[in-house]
Amino acid sequence: MRSGKNWLRLIGLVLLLLLLWHIDVGQSVAVLTQVAPLPLGVAILLNAPQISLKASRWRWLLRAQRIRYGIWAATLSYFGGIFIGLLTPGRVGEFVKAVHVHRDCDVPMGQAFSSVLADRLFDLYALLVVGGMALLSLTAWWDSNGVLGLALLALLLTLPLALFLHEGVFGRIRTLGSHLGRPGRWLFASQSWLLELHNGLRQLSLPWLVAAAGLTVLAYAVFFGQCYLLALALGLKTSFVQISFAVALGSLVTLLPISVSGLGTREAAIVAYLGTAGVPAEAALGFSLLVFVTFYLVGGLIGAVAWWLKPVPLERLRKSGEGAQPNILEVRG
Repeated sequence: MRSGKNWLRLIGLVLLLLLLWHIDVGQSVAVLTQVAPLPLGVAILLNAPQISLKASRWRWLLRAQRIRYGIWAATLSYFGGIFIGLLTPGRVGEFVKAVHVHRDCDVPMGQAFSSVLADRLFDLYALLVVGGMALLSLTAWWDSNGVLGLALLALLLTLPLALFLHEGVFGRIRTLGSHLGRPGRWLFASQSWLLELHNGLRQLSLPWLVAAAGLTVLAYAVFFGQCYLLALALGLKTSFVQISFAVALGSLVTLLPISVSGLGTREAAIVAYLGTAGVPAEAALGFSLLVFVTFYLVGGLIGAVAWWLKPVPLERLRKSGEGAQPNILEVRG
């Protein structure tokens, strides 16, 4: 199974090669060589406040669980997770933050991971809302049914989590699981990882979640602003909204486990969407590669320094990931 997943990740690289085959590569290179240094530099520098806002959101979620964690430790942990996420395609990077909290604050691993899961879900929901608006903007029924479509999307996103958090529903799931033999009894035991996760998420009351949502809005305002600065650096004739829609779609498709760090899938989505806005494929591809450099490579370099300052043994991360099996989505952006 592991080798099969590794082969699947080549699909993104194949998509990238197909894009390069069908466009004028020389023109894409020419676009990148003419990048304006000032907006590019500002976009890169804004990585620090963007991630710091997300680290503050994560600390806020931890405070809702009565866990105190310093901003410096949280920021180092956040950047370190980005770095490990680049090196490990199995989403192990997400466990950096959970292991840090588990080790530094002496809390159960399941509870520590519940804050990480909630933090990632805020990113996922933000991208799904913007990405959903991007898709709806391409349809003929945007004006009449857009609000209804977004409401339906919100329902589909929140219903499974609401059912998991509902005590009555979760109690029935535990009862059913206990009849599934030894694995079920282990998974739903009184001190199980899943129960710790459930209880940790239930500690996140509405006022704390509203504040975390506000920090998410601020973080993504900075993120999409960075993306627009990259578009300005390349001289793209497009709007802030179109750039935001394109990047949101590109970020969403990177969740599919068919590429390495989203290469190929992100480019295909961004080129396709910006093509509807009249942006040439060569320029759109150059923009997508600049997004990769700014957020993945530069973010990874900053993360390497953070990891050096605050490391976690990789073997411990692997054991945490294999023991939990949460199938968490690593959302970048």
